[in-house]
Amino acid sequence: MSDAPACPPPSAVDICNLDEAGYQALYKSRIEPVFQANENDRLAAVQTLKSRGVIGGAIALIIALIVWKLANSSLMAGAIALLFACLLAYAWAAGPLMAVGKRVKQSYCDGIAQAMGATYKMGDFAPPAFDRFEEWKLTPSYARSHFEDWFAGAYDGSSYDLYEGHLEQRHTDSKGRTYYSTVFRGQMIRMHFPRDFLGVTVVRRDMGMFNVFGGQAELKKVGLEDPAFEKAFEVWGSDQVEARYLLHPALMQRLLDLEARMKGEKLRCAFQGGDLLVAIEGGNRFEPGDLFKPLDDPARARRIVDDIASVMRVMAEAISAQSRRGA
Repeated sequence: MSDAPACPPPSAVDICNLDEAGYQALYKSRIEPVFQANENDRLAAVQTLKSRGVIGGAIALIIALIVWKLANSSLMAGAIALLFACLLAYAWAAGPLMAVGKRVKQSYCDGIAQAMGATYKMGDFAPPAFDRFEEWKLTPSYARSHFEDWFAGAYDGSSYDLYEGHLEQRHTDSKGRTYYSTVFRGQMIRMHFPRDFLGVTVVRRDMGMFNVFGGQAELKKVGLEDPAFEKAFEVWGSDQVEARYLLHPALMQRLLDLEARMKGEKLRCAFQGGDLLVAIEGGNRFEPGDLFKPLDDPARARRIVDDIASVMRVMAEAISAQSRRGA
């Protein structure tokens, strides 16, 4: 479970019902000061990138010419040397700007989290409930993983964890060389409710192995009330009655809204114990944006606020679904 309290403090901003005036107040108090404090550093870092880019590009070209000469005028050797030299030059040139971006991201994500009574951690954490995402095949098999941007908070007596994951699978080509490919990059959300669900319900857009083998042994296919959702999703559950209560059109719409809000695809989720687990392939969402433009722009942080609000709306609807079940 998350370390967040079951309820946010009374002074916390109600992100779920935040109107434009409320967001502007949040921006002025928590986010704008961060942007303004880092704007001069951003400008300096951009200038550093430009000047280092010229120097680094010239050095990369010289290195490529030397390699080309030593390799008996081999265009391939020269091109490879130029590519690697340019990559090193860019890393050197862009380093200060990337450092500013990381500092800005940490500060404004912290500010947003604190305003709504939550916590934020950029990296170096154990992903909450990730073993359960694997158990119910909400994530694909992988060889290596990276997790970042963990928000932990509470809403209406329930808690949530929202974080991003990048999963990669390992491959070997015909020459024995190893390489990795991305099999999942997106958001993982664990919502924990005071009352346990009676059974297990799994929802997916693309059932994959569940579809081939008819779900896991204790799960049976569930028909949905709304024909549009029936066409869009495959549902399996151990308690048919509860599954239909949970997957009321109102909750299904909230899940679709969450997927759209994250600009993701292949939404899948599982109701088990006291948790609703949701995985969405929404990419890398919580970055500060274009660092070549002035930082002081409310739209930079609005996306994060709206993403978290969408999570809370799903939680509110799931609580209502439990109440309808009356269990």
